[in-house]
Amino acid sequence: MEPRANDGARSRAGRPTSEEAARLTEKLRRAAVDTFLEHGYDRTTMEAVARAAGVTKSTLYGRYPDKRTLFIAVSSWALTRQERDARVLEPLPDDLAASLTLIARAILARSVDPDIVRLSRMAIAESARFPEFAASSQATTWSPRIQVIIDLLREHERAGAVSVSNVELAAEQFFAMVGAMPAWLAAYGIYRSPELEDQRLQHAVQLFLSGVLTRGPGHQDRPASSPATPIAGADHPSPGAGEDAGAGEDAVDDASSSQTAISRHAGPRREAAAMRYSRLGRSGLDVSRLALGIRAFGAAGGGCDPATAAGLVARYLDAGGNLIDATDVSADAAEICAVSLRGRRSQVVLAAGTSTGTGVGTSGDGGGGGGGIALDRARHGGRNSRRHLRAACDAALRRLGTDYIDLYQLSADDPSTPLEETVEALDDLVRAGKILYVGAAGFPAYRIMKAVAASDRLGRARFISLRSEYGPTARAAEREHFPLLAEECLGFISTPRPENETDPTNPALTARLQAAAAQLGCTTRQLDLAWQWTRPVAAVSVDISGVAQLDELLAAADVDLPGEVITAIDGSTAPSARL
Repeated sequence: MEPRANDGARSRAGRPTSEEAARLTEKLRRAAVDTFLEHGYDRTTMEAVARAAGVTKSTLYGRYPDKRTLFIAVSSWALTRQERDARVLEPLPDDLAASLTLIARAILARSVDPDIVRLSRMAIAESARFPEFAASSQATTWSPRIQVIIDLLREHERAGAVSVSNVELAAEQFFAMVGAMPAWLAAYGIYRSPELEDQRLQHAVQLFLSGVLTRGPGHQDRPASSPATPIAGADHPSPGAGEDAGAGEDAVDDASSSQTAISRHAGPRREAAAMRYSRLGRSGLDVSRLALGIRAFGAAGGGCDPATAAGLVARYLDAGGNLIDATDVSADAAEICAVSLRGRRSQVVLAAGTSTGTGVGTSGDGGGGGGGIALDRARHGGRNSRRHLRAACDAALRRLGTDYIDLYQLSADDPSTPLEETVEALDDLVRAGKILYVGAAGFPAYRIMKAVAASDRLGRARFISLRSEYGPTARAAEREHFPLLAEECLGFISTPRPENETDPTNPALTARLQAAAAQLGCTTRQLDLAWQWTRPVAAVSVDISGVAQLDELLAAADVDLPGEVITAIDGSTAPSARL
């Protein structure tokens, strides 16, 4: 209703001016919000609200006919009032990353406001009773800040810097990703410090930018035949050859550039496509789709010497790879890997594991698991006991020449040790900074589920991945593990069968795979990798002994599997037919 020209004075006895009416409305709203927050919806009465506002019940009922109407009106007002902050209207920087960072900080500040959090929880709790409020409050709460993001994306889209099919949906996803950050940090027992919060925020901005920025001519989209990846997360391009995957600002600055090709190597070879990355489970860890296994380092008969190993590691890193798998390797292999990584440790996601107790090491305390220790129950207890895990981790750190391991994988199940003890021991290693993430290798599905449940119940570090044998001729994981990994958001690292063991029990199947590879102009190992990359696989870990073998596997990224070839392989190697 339009105000009257003489609205500054009372035109009728007892009737308030528009300014007085606005102040009264504000007073009623604040009193109602405070009352609902203190007593909840069911225990709040209109009389209590009127008393808190210092007005008569007739004045309150004159504006709100019942408690339901009052709750919907004041809750929507309270949830959106901070969105009218003048900071939303301030001019944003020209740089897209800087603008999104400013907006993200405002979203983060709002998401931890105590009143907003309590009202949001109340709205969720009462959503079944007030379905129309649940929808309207969400729309009005999000719209102002999201509209700023939408306008920002469209501005950069017109400039050719952004390419996104649905700007509105992208803006909502960014808002939700940042706004939910404090909740999931708290849910997993991570202490919310300003430094940690800003680190997560910067990563969220980088992750969002990697999906919306336009790419140079070297960019290749995901093959049309490749399905969504519910376990490992969506693939995205490598940040570039020789670049530290953890370098925040550099990753943003270089996100729109074309991907750097793999480094030059003596002799003619086929140029491979740019390395692509996958998110490992529910973590913030990105890993290259091809992992470098180092089991052949220092091995007798067909292995590679330290000089060859150093060249192999450099070649792999220059190609954009970042995941080096030192799980269950000999002490010699771990030490050679340590020398090969000198000066480039920050570029690597280093995976190692606990000792399997096979005594693989060359010295008295050497063993498997990335320079772990041989199992000695008298000295260290069970394989996954607190005492043994601590000793194995320290030995792995020493042999690998590093002060932390990015992904520490339990190499084998140990039913003799309570899972609660194992989970707590791994969490202690995480809190000590010796390991960053925890994974499993070769665990039965039901034991993974029990370990994840124990982690959630105790508020301890959770498994983020499983490492297991997989390939066109070894598909047992699809039936046993894949449903669980998808449900619990764990990443999958596959270990293909050795090349000379394509399928020892089915020569006819091996012949069909060889024929399909010949039809596509690739090797059977390249076909194996290309097929796995159409599955929910975050990374394929292959033990590599020479640069020629590495070049062959890197070139697998160029193999484009037609839909009919994938269907033929799936049909002839289905788990139900193989098990």
